[in-house]
Amino acid sequence: MLFSQCAELINPATSRGLPPNLVAEEPSQSFIWKGTDIMVAALQAELGFLANPVGNHVQTAEMGNQSINSLALISGRYTLEAIQTLSQLSAAHLVACCQALDLRTMSCKYLGTMATIFKDMTSEAFSGIC
Repeated sequence: MLFSQCAELINPATSRGLPPNLVAEEPSQSFIWKGTDIMVAALQAELGFLANPVGNHVQTAEMGNQSINSLALISGRYTLEAIQTLSQLSAAHLVACCQALDLRTMSCKYLGTMATIFKDMTSEAFSGIC
């Protein structure tokens, strides 16, 4: 879900009016969020890899009495690695959300300022018509 939301924020077709690639300057010259998009996709792919079952790698120990214990170490190591990967993915998503929120706030402030100026200009321009 984090991957999908982050990709939708960065994509101008799905971000509901945010600038392309979440850049505040010229989108054709700044590509910082393209790298973030690629990184988030790579982290999502890594999480998918880490989620694969390890059940077919069971090795019995203690003359066949301890067949499940051989999976505990694998599970622990891969769980730690998955948590680290998820932490990186969450951090990238959080930074993208902060950037999107900042850009949306700047846009709303700009439109609010321009609305009063536009009203004054149009009422002045059309005052003699009505």
